[in-house]
Amino acid sequence: MSNRQKFHPMAIASYWIQALRTWLFLLVLTLINGGSYLVILGIVALALVQAIAKYLTRSYVISPEKIIIYHGFFRKKETDIPYERIQTIKQRQWFFYKPFNIIQILIETAGGKSQEAEGELPAVDINTLQLLESYRHREPLEKEPQTAAEATYHVTDEQIFLFGITDLSILASLTALIAFGTELIPDSWYTNVVTTAEDAYRRGWIFLLGLALLVFVSIMLISLAKNFFQFYNFNVSRSNQTLTIESGLLERKVQKIPVDKIQGIRIRQQVLRKVLKLSSVEIILAGGQEKQGENNTPTKLYVLPIISDSKLYQTLDQLLPEWHMQQPDLIRASTNKIWYFWRWYLLFIPVIIAGFYFHFYWGLAAMLVATYFLFCAWLDYHYQGYAIQTASRLCLQTFESLTKVQTFVERPKIQALTNQTSKWLYPKQIGHTKMTLKTGLGSESIKLKFIGQKHQHKLKQFFNK
Repeated sequence: MSNRQKFHPMAIASYWIQALRTWLFLLVLTLINGGSYLVILGIVALALVQAIAKYLTRSYVISPEKIIIYHGFFRKKETDIPYERIQTIKQRQWFFYKPFNIIQILIETAGGKSQEAEGELPAVDINTLQLLESYRHREPLEKEPQTAAEATYHVTDEQIFLFGITDLSILASLTALIAFGTELIPDSWYTNVVTTAEDAYRRGWIFLLGLALLVFVSIMLISLAKNFFQFYNFNVSRSNQTLTIESGLLERKVQKIPVDKIQGIRIRQQVLRKVLKLSSVEIILAGGQEKQGENNTPTKLYVLPIISDSKLYQTLDQLLPEWHMQQPDLIRASTNKIWYFWRWYLLFIPVIIAGFYFHFYWGLAAMLVATYFLFCAWLDYHYQGYAIQTASRLCLQTFESLTKVQTFVERPKIQALTNQTSKWLYPKQIGHTKMTLKTGLGSESIKLKFIGQKHQHKLKQFFNK
């Protein structure tokens, strides 16, 4: 397939969806403010024109040496991607693609600087992926049937249900939505909400309890729907040196990850999942992680979205035997230093006293806020630690957003180590250690706070070996 090819016409649907997402804010704003349906139809029509223009001005070539993607009409752009630079190849299939036997292919490289895939084939025949893989791995196109997977893990509907009802991230999303929504909601809507709240208050605590229960159930349903669409029929398998992750209901996603591209392994356990003895496992890549949200933060690339703690390390050892995963014997590096975690939050005490002086409920609200932050600081203190598992393997445990996080990383994957202290902490032989890891298209830091200097020296020795 060395000739220049056009994408399948269904690419117009993919481009149209992308364009509508771009205009989504304006569409919602128009609806909320009672805008004309002609305006909405105009936006939808403009998005369709954009999609058709993209389809007509884009094409591709797949040769034995590289992939070439052509863009533009007035300003022409040509993207060359040699196979040896490819980090991951992702396959997606919207439900309306399936009858046509076509897929979307995303091609990402470790050296890419963009927040999007370096190469996108929005709608091509499903056999195109086999052709790409044969060129990429220098294998003949006609080959023996693939051997059975060496190890697999499947997420059941019951596990997705547990994942959904224990997903605390939905609360943060709803809080941000409410905060943002108050700027867009018309004054008449806001007045109605306030009036309803005042009526509820007058009707007593039983009505308020029922309202709170309704909100809680709504949050659970939203979380269940979101996770069911994302993790439906989730399956991860290991064949030779490749992990294959498949999931999704309306949009089926398939990602093949070379094992040697894995930077680290991260185990997360939220407060609710700790009670149920459940954990989630994600893998860290130097590239090939999607971006989402306003800050373009990497999505979590789950290899085990939810799994029982009793099966965790056994399953990981089957999928990633090179890592020899085992439960870490953690060193609590901040023992007897709870004061340093609490000291700034104790400044809430005068605020609480002043609140109770002026109004009982103000004081109660301040006390609840202070209690929450003190509890989070205690969890941070209680769970923080590290374990040097092998001559080159380190596990760092921290606590963030009501979640215990264990990060397993090999020493060559650590970009930098920084030890710091202050003139007040140094006499007490206390400091902070920060390690920087390559993640996604950027980097992130993991910090151990208020640890003894002997632990700082020990971690530095490990890093400098």
